[in-house]
Amino acid sequence: MAEAQNNAHKQALTGHGKQLAARLLRAQAGTIFLLACVFSLVQPYNGYLYFWGVVAGGLAVLIPTALFVWRAFALGGARAAQQVVANFFAGEALKISLTVVLLIIVLLVAELPLVAVCSGYIATIIVQWLAPILLLKST
Repeated sequence: MAEAQNNAHKQALTGHGKQLAARLLRAQAGTIFLLACVFSLVQPYNGYLYFWGVVAGGLAVLIPTALFVWRAFALGGARAAQQVVANFFAGEALKISLTVVLLIIVLLVAELPLVAVCSGYIATIIVQWLAPILLLKST
């Protein structure tokens, strides 16, 4: 009976964390899309390049964050505490490494406006920083 309650509690905590992470990813995706639309409307020429620049910069944050979430919430519960910590560290290392690789690819390979790429990247990072304040208040 105690084992079943422990599993239910573990699932509830992991489920709540996954829900918050999903909300963060949706907020980041929405921010990328809105900023990309603004950039494309403001630029009279080649607005589509600015749109894709913002999208590329934002995805350089969003994709690694999604992989971190997947890695961090793979396990849960007190019995797996060391594995949870190891998954967080591995997920964070993966996230930082992938972010650097994606930014290098976007900046060196794609011929997108630097201001758009940086704006998408920075806006998505700001959403990630503000998410704990905004999302935890609403739960």
